Amino acid sequence: MFNKLKQTKVNQNVQQEQDYVEPVSKKTVSAAVSAAASPVPDAALKPSIISEGAVFDGNLTFNGVLHLDGKYTGNIKADKITIGKNGSFNGSFEADAVIVFGELKGDVVCRDLTLNAGSNVCGNISYFSIKVQPGSTVSGELICTQKP
Repeated sequence: MFNKLKQTKVNQNVQQEQDYVEPVSKKTVSAAVSAAASPVPDAALKPSIISEGAVFDGNLTFNGVLHLDGKYTGNIKADKITIGKNGSFNGSFEADAVIVFGELKGDVVCRDLTLNAGSNVCGNISYFSIKVQPGSTVSGELICTQKP
């Protein structure tokens, strides 16, 4: 009879300890909020996109990634350029990495070049490393540089 009462009282104390939430200081909350709301540390990782149906004429220079599914005429200087399956580029550009699925006409200076099946490339291409998939079409001059 006395054991049941004592056991119930112990269980109530344990439950109260589990329900207890330690108060949080304003400093802790503001640090957590500022960490969650801080912008992406490297905005260059977010790609800029020229979508299918868009037509762009002009010059573009920036640090980051460009994905081209529309039509672009002009000059580009970027870190990485991907010409999508429906993308078309006519002009000249300079980039560290170039990946082509669509159409490229013009002069290119890059470190790494990847020509995928279905790509159509016409122009003077200067590269350090190249990958050419079966089914790609290349016409023009390919120049392998000695330094990346």
